[in-house]
Amino acid sequence: MIADIHKLEFDKIKEILETYAKTDLGKSVVLDLMPMNNQIAIEKALLEVEQAKIMTLRLDQTPLTGVLNIEGLIRKASIQSVLSIEEFVKIISHQEAIARTNQYIKKINLLDIYYEDLKVYYEGLENLSELKIKIEKVIDPKGEVYDHASQKLSKIRKQIKISEDKINNLMNHLLRSEASKLSDSIITIRNNRLVLPVRAEYKNSFKGVIHDQSASKETVFMEPMGCFTLNNELQSLILDEENEIEAILRALTLEVAEKVDALKSNLEIFTYLDLVFAKAKYACDFEMTRPKISGKIKLLNARHPLIDPKEVVGNHIQFNDYRHIIITGPNTGGKTVALKTLGLLSLMVQAGMLIPVNDGSETLIFKHIFADIGDEQSIEQSLSTFSSHIGNIIRIFNKLDDKSLVLLDEIGSGTDPKEGASLAISMMNFIRKHNIYSMVTTHYPELKTYAYHLDDTINASVEFDLNSLKPTYKLRIGTPGESNAIKIARRLGLHEEICQEAESVSISFDNDVSSLVRKLEKQSLDLDQQIDDYKEKQENLEIQIMELDQEKQKMIQKQNQVLHKYALENEEKQKLALEKVDQLIKELDDLRNKAEFKEHKLAEIKYERSQLKQKEPVYEKTTNRKISVGDRVHVLPYQRQGVVNKHLKDDEFEVQMGVLTINAKEEDLEYIGKAKKEKTVSKQKPMPTKSIKVELDLHGKRYLDAMDELDKFVDDCLLNNLEFAYIIHGIGTMALKKGVEKYAKRNPQIKSFRPGGENEGGQGVTIIYFK
Repeated sequence: MIADIHKLEFDKIKEILETYAKTDLGKSVVLDLMPMNNQIAIEKALLEVEQAKIMTLRLDQTPLTGVLNIEGLIRKASIQSVLSIEEFVKIISHQEAIARTNQYIKKINLLDIYYEDLKVYYEGLENLSELKIKIEKVIDPKGEVYDHASQKLSKIRKQIKISEDKINNLMNHLLRSEASKLSDSIITIRNNRLVLPVRAEYKNSFKGVIHDQSASKETVFMEPMGCFTLNNELQSLILDEENEIEAILRALTLEVAEKVDALKSNLEIFTYLDLVFAKAKYACDFEMTRPKISGKIKLLNARHPLIDPKEVVGNHIQFNDYRHIIITGPNTGGKTVALKTLGLLSLMVQAGMLIPVNDGSETLIFKHIFADIGDEQSIEQSLSTFSSHIGNIIRIFNKLDDKSLVLLDEIGSGTDPKEGASLAISMMNFIRKHNIYSMVTTHYPELKTYAYHLDDTINASVEFDLNSLKPTYKLRIGTPGESNAIKIARRLGLHEEICQEAESVSISFDNDVSSLVRKLEKQSLDLDQQIDDYKEKQENLEIQIMELDQEKQKMIQKQNQVLHKYALENEEKQKLALEKVDQLIKELDDLRNKAEFKEHKLAEIKYERSQLKQKEPVYEKTTNRKISVGDRVHVLPYQRQGVVNKHLKDDEFEVQMGVLTINAKEEDLEYIGKAKKEKTVSKQKPMPTKSIKVELDLHGKRYLDAMDELDKFVDDCLLNNLEFAYIIHGIGTMALKKGVEKYAKRNPQIKSFRPGGENEGGQGVTIIYFK
């Protein structure tokens, strides 16, 4: 299978994936990545990558900076071999990575992002903060052992300082007193001894020991005799310091040895997460999705992952009631691209990777994926193209089983056309007997008729533009292709007389097949036209529905504003009236003892006041029906309708009102009816048109101002339940474009985004889609 993997260019996919890995071990694991056959393991890997993709889009990748390769120090610590200071620093960096990861997970939890299949890895990271603290008490941030790491080390370093001061004082004295004998006024080091640069002619009169000389031999480096004993004492102290540091590090190594299992486990988890998030980031950048693992092949808008995303053509590659697809047409027609796309995407899925297909795609698991693609004849063995292909096919046929996918490029080619066609048909019969899946390409017309008469085999072709003389790379399943050789020759300027004669000869040779092809092509074109008409009507209908929904939301919003304004005005009027009545009652109370006062007048006023209070806007229920999850209710305090999502406790519910989620008491909810179940709709993004003027123009804005304005605009869009919006930022330095894309990735309410099309502003516009 290795050779087949190479032919399908899976190695190139791994090379790209390696660039997304953050650690050395992660890159190594990527390069060792191989397709799997176990469906459970594959589905597990795909779920993990999909969840990592969501985490990356909503927040960012798991922070893996600082995760260094500590395999070597783990091995040393396990046998209690003393670790170096640099290795202890790596352990500190390792624990800091764990701390950053824990903070990352806290943010993920706050965003309520689902990552259940990855949670076990994060929970498996063992906190080694105590070990980190012990190391940091010994080693400072500069990578030096602290003086206070032990009392003995502290004492030795104090003695070293005293000794160095004595030597420096003596050296400085000699610099002044012996200046005439020196070539420079500096103190330097030779053989770990402090020396002075003495001019060569004074080496006999200067009392000291020679350690070195200059390249010109005009200067000798001498250790003054007075410093000799002091330097010896210093070297002895330095040796004591080194021995004490080694003892300290040995004790610290024993602490690490107790944690080698945890260090090893953490490193394995980080390495695996690096692989998962490398796959996820790759999937984000190339709009890849997770296909369903089922019993059939249904790849919707499948794109070859190694072709530039701006140029690649997507195709629906589906095996419905058939297991074999025969692609016919000219050699330049892009047939091999379709072949490689199916094989490479299948390998990627089985390696636990998302693939560039649309949602709703399905695939199955193959035990073997065989391929014979291209001319790989061996010059050393003097094998012809035909012999090379036959050799590969023999190898493939010897290993076939019912869980194989076979991909054959130009089946039966490289020999006499008649015999080649006969061999190709016989090979197809052999493949069909094994009940496997296959896709083959050919330019033999006999195979078109062959496929037409079989239930488990279907013809296909790749469109060819006769005007540009280039393939469109659009796969048409159900329609065989023609070589178009005569038409191409005519377009290139071959004499018309030759072309006409060739057409006559071709008709006499292959009238039945050509007639069949033309008939099928006409049927296919008619069907394509019907599909285009249907899509256009569907798009127009969706636009009308969107416009009506937006109009409805505007009316609801306006109604709510009017009700709110009326309630405020009514409340203010009643407040003033109550204040006036209260003042009148107070005045009447003061006049209670006067003769002209009538008690019944006060009673009448108090009664009117009580009636006035009752006219305040009190929201009363008209039904006492119990509320349950799924009910559509009237939220009395808000005067809006919503749907009950959850029963929180005895008398409290969570209610969804448009984009707003609230908690409400049962007494504030009035039952309206059961919420209508939402119909399942296509996940295809709505295509904006210029008739919908939902746009924000950021031209000429400063970056920070533009981001603030974008944030406010998105809030307004969400409040109005819009499904998409145009952000016009221009091209320029691309700073605003990158800022808009970064904002869209991190905003949880934004489902996706894309650059504008040719008629939408191109790279100067970004279109965002809301959830």
